[in-house]
Amino acid sequence: MKSGIKRWVETGYCIGFMTKQGLVFDLDNMSYKSAKRFAERLLKQYKLEGYLLIRSSPKNYHIVFNKYLSWRTITKILFSQYKCLGWAVFQMKSGYLTIRISRKNNEFKPRILLRVGNLDKLCRKYLELYEELKDF
Repeated sequence: MKSGIKRWVETGYCIGFMTKQGLVFDLDNMSYKSAKRFAERLLKQYKLEGYLLIRSSPKNYHIVFNKYLSWRTITKILFSQYKCLGWAVFQMKSGYLTIRISRKNNEFKPRILLRVGNLDKLCRKYLELYEELKDF
């Protein structure tokens, strides 16, 4: 099974981490320092318990927050972040939030840079899948 998935990923597809119960962000064209500040601000403002800061490619980051939230709350937070409006509209249209967890088109696999606070809920789910796909 794994070899089939590996060929699939190598041909340009990717594996995504999807959720309707938690807050994740895909931040493009941003410095590490700015992404970390963004995560810290939201962590405190919405009491999100903890987060993972992940580099998806140079100057692009993902953030996975730990706390489970209602879809209404997720929507409210996403649309309050000007930097992410385009991504938020696309995600809301599909009905869930997705970030890449595997390689894609010869790009490297997203790499976890920072683990902050509690990581026992949504972050744990991400980490379990990340570990399961460590070879992709």
